Amino acid sequence: MDNLYEEYLQVRFLDINKEQFIYIAHLLPSCLIVMSDGLLDKEEWVTLKRLSKILGDELATDDLGETEKQENLMLIYKAEIRYLIKHKDVWEDKFIKALKEYFVEQPASKEFVKETMELFVAPDQNPDESEVATYNRLAVDLGI
Repeated sequence: MDNLYEEYLQVRFLDINKEQFIYIAHLLPSCLIVMSDGLLDKEEWVTLKRLSKILGDELATDDLGETEKQENLMLIYKAEIRYLIKHKDVWEDKFIKALKEYFVEQPASKEFVKETMELFVAPDQNPDESEVATYNRLAVDLGI
């Protein structure tokens, strides 16, 4: 995860710490699922924005601004989700490999990623075949 963090920051020039970056990495599999059908529908985007807000609230640090730190981080997460969806061909394999290695040291992270991915393939989400297939492929690739 350290190497991916450094490489990503060289491309994106973000002012986030490693812990904040790791949560971006945790969201990528879900992003891949929602975009597997080629569409980001309204409900999927609302869910991704909600996850961004939760992460922004949880991981905000004082150096992001005293009163608006959660909102600032939420905006960073939303921007990075958009970027990763648009550039998945560049980053997907790197993120999946780094996550799989990270899960060895942090097994609780594996459960978080699994639960997040499942949000988008739950029966009430009416997932299409491509989303379910992407979930299954990522579950195997990540060892979930």
